[in-house]
Amino acid sequence: MKRLLLVLALIAVSNTFAQKKIYYKDIVDDCIATSSNDAALLDDIVYNCIRDKYISNYDFTSIDGKTISTDAIKKPIVLLTAATWCAPCWGEIPALNKLVEKYSDKVEFIMLFWDKEDGVKRMAKKLDKRIFLVPSKEKLSDRSSIRVAGFIHKLDYPSAYLITGKKRILDFKRGALSPTKDMGWDEVNAANEEELEAFIKPVIK
Repeated sequence: MKRLLLVLALIAVSNTFAQKKIYYKDIVDDCIATSSNDAALLDDIVYNCIRDKYISNYDFTSIDGKTISTDAIKKPIVLLTAATWCAPCWGEIPALNKLVEKYSDKVEFIMLFWDKEDGVKRMAKKLDKRIFLVPSKEKLSDRSSIRVAGFIHKLDYPSAYLITGKKRILDFKRGALSPTKDMGWDEVNAANEEELEAFIKPVIK
């Protein structure tokens, strides 16, 4: 009898947790009204709107016409967002390529673009071929936002969602460095690589 009660209690607890699963797609429009550069507001958005939410299945189509379904991916996912007119997106490429080389067997890298296919092909020449590059079907008038295959992103570029194998958004980051008159490529690459690696490491086994 005690064993039966224990089993029933465990089932009840499991059901309670299952009911609390919140999907990102169901809250993103209401939760993230506008993009913000305010650090405190961004932290609040990440905590309340992004982190620990779950992603639904998305069927992303690459510039090569290949389709990948997120439900079919068993590895963790780094879902990146970019635009070809975004200088930091170009600045992040060397560090990103280095980490793809290092972790592509453990993590799936997918990059969503604000640009349509022709624009994406320009940046694709610089990116590691193992990154799954997904163009937009339409350019939104709001240049901070992307809507691709049902996935909605509203927080500028470059950004990245760290997604576990169970499709939970573990973390989110925004921004990267690009060269300036005060900072050359070596410093930029080192800083971007350190930040990206620290971001990805929690899902590396």
